[in-house]
Amino acid sequence: MAVIGKIRKHSALLVILIGVALGGFVLQDFFKKSGAGHKSQLFAKIAGEKISKIDFDQKVEEQVTSYKQQAKKENLTSAENFQIMVSTWDKLVKDQIMQKEYEELGLAQDHEKTTKASISPEELYDLMMGKNLHPFIVQNFADPNTGQVNIQQIQNIVKNFDQMKDEEKQQWKRLEQAIKDDRINTKYNTLVSQGYYMPKVFLQRIADESAKTAKMLCVGVKYQTISDSAISVTDADFQKYYDEHKYEFEQENARDLDYVIFEVLPSKTDMEKIAEDVSRIYADFQKANSNEIDNFMKVNSDAPYDSNFYKKGGLPVKIDSVMFASNVGTFIAPYIENNSYYMARLMQIQDRPDSVKISHILVAYKDAPNPIQNITRTKDQAKKIIDSLFEVVKKDPKNFKAIAQVKSDFPSAKKDGGEIGWIGDGDANYKFFYDSTYKSKVGDFRVIQSSMGYHVVYITDKKEPIKKIKVAIVKHDIKPSSETFNQYLAKASEFAGTNRTMEQFKKTIADKGLNKRSAQFVKEMDYTIPGLESARDIIRWAYDEKTEKGMISEQVFDENGKYVVAAVVEKRKKGIAPLEQVKSYIEPLVKREKKADQLIEKVKTATNTIKDIQQLAVKFNTKVDTVDQLTFSAYNFPKYGPEPELIGTIFTLKKNVLSEPIKGKMAVYEILLNDIAQPAAAMNTDMVKMQMNSYFRSRVTNEVFKAIKDKTDITDNRINYY
Repeated sequence: MAVIGKIRKHSALLVILIGVALGGFVLQDFFKKSGAGHKSQLFAKIAGEKISKIDFDQKVEEQVTSYKQQAKKENLTSAENFQIMVSTWDKLVKDQIMQKEYEELGLAQDHEKTTKASISPEELYDLMMGKNLHPFIVQNFADPNTGQVNIQQIQNIVKNFDQMKDEEKQQWKRLEQAIKDDRINTKYNTLVSQGYYMPKVFLQRIADESAKTAKMLCVGVKYQTISDSAISVTDADFQKYYDEHKYEFEQENARDLDYVIFEVLPSKTDMEKIAEDVSRIYADFQKANSNEIDNFMKVNSDAPYDSNFYKKGGLPVKIDSVMFASNVGTFIAPYIENNSYYMARLMQIQDRPDSVKISHILVAYKDAPNPIQNITRTKDQAKKIIDSLFEVVKKDPKNFKAIAQVKSDFPSAKKDGGEIGWIGDGDANYKFFYDSTYKSKVGDFRVIQSSMGYHVVYITDKKEPIKKIKVAIVKHDIKPSSETFNQYLAKASEFAGTNRTMEQFKKTIADKGLNKRSAQFVKEMDYTIPGLESARDIIRWAYDEKTEKGMISEQVFDENGKYVVAAVVEKRKKGIAPLEQVKSYIEPLVKREKKADQLIEKVKTATNTIKDIQQLAVKFNTKVDTVDQLTFSAYNFPKYGPEPELIGTIFTLKKNVLSEPIKGKMAVYEILLNDIAQPAAAMNTDMVKMQMNSYFRSRVTNEVFKAIKDKTDITDNRINYY
């Protein structure tokens, strides 16, 4: 395998590691449409530095191009392109913010205004080819059998960098930049984490308290003993709870939406017409000559012709079971599966190995369709050389590797001696080599011509041939007609036009039995909402400054063949949510507070005359629980659940004295503390220190950037463009 192929193999990991997730959205027509009317508006500003849309689009395009190369795709989906845009933004924000941090701390080697932190050439060399190899280098260049990294291999890439293809150069640059980024980030996190210090007296206190255990009797009167219907709450109750818990209601900018999806389904007439078309296609399919199948599929199938051979179990179950027991020319009549018609024809039966193992020597020539750089020889000259090499290696096959290292023009030959390795049947990257060699015997040599030049191919091993078949499978999707789409559009338009208030919107949905969907806390740069794989037009409408709470969309949104009418139920602004926005969420908690007040009063009244905890349990129709080993560091209280405040209170109680009623999350408690056991000896604080250090350092890695970002002024107007 080519050296640069190893980088390509791990390129997805590298892209993730440098903060650019795979998948996204940059379609040019989308950009042009969404950018209209916003030419003079600020696109973005990060920590005081303006970001132009032109510069940002260029970064996005670079990532799109990179992903296409890595994924070997000519076109990306809308969702993939959008995610690339989002990931590019996230990385840009991090780069802009952290570069300032790096420079202020003296971590950056250059102080030019750039979004890339830098390390010294000597340090980079050490990480890529020296004694302290970066994990990315090990991942990409270590021998899978020995785990050893071939430094010479890396040095050859650097030495021959100018001769590499542009795609390979970009892959190498991304690897280099990923190492730089990770290294500088590691330094920064190390500086922050090493600033953590826990005084010995604190460590000892934590160790001692963690070792304490309490033994007690407990009566818990659960809140569920009072029904919600028996509790009435006032505005003052809501306000009191809200004021005491405001810190819990921090929120981001978001929208709550209700919407109706008019999903277009084929009509009865559509289904009849589709059935007629399928019958015609099947008749033509049966008449088509074998050499016409490729063109026939291009015209009549909604899926391309898969000309690969498959072993048993490799095809859809219905087709597999029939065709492996049939002769060439057998047909499977049209049937419906997953909203499509399918029909099939058995084209060929062959005994083929699952894979072959080969090595090769390439002699390139300058006018080849896919030429190697800096090759000047002609086609005739290349043919004479390859014929000569063919005779040489046939006479002495054991010298094949050495000859390939010297004579082959293939970029990786000096390292791998021309070894390609195992090639699977159907491997798109090496289909040419497989098709040219699978019938050959182990030990055979062949001369073949590719788009790069001439090859001497050496078949070094192959699997035993097994029965395989090639099947032409025609797919015909069941889709609504344009007339049906128009009917649904008219229906959706009428709904949007006649329901202009939330009251009308809800009433019509109820009267007509329509399926209303809801999406809460929809963010500006979300791409989907429940039931819709693409919802950008709806989200952008919801965030338009002219769209108010309670508005119904005048337009009908066309989201991939689904017509949608939406309503804005709530507009949430960044910061502390107002009481009216959280009222429905806190109502059960407010009622719980009222229940607690009532139960505390009842328990207090009871304890005025009842001092025995067993009798108290009888009074409230519950039982006494015995807890023998409750630690101070516990989070859950036995048989009840999360009760950290209760546990903390227990360790402050006097022994053998019935406590005052304690309000918990699950119940109101009465505790009779029997004993608190101290550790027999002072606990070793080393383990506590190690645990605390580990906890803090993990938080540094995960939370430092978020904390800095939260304090950074960021203006983000992407919603106006994407």
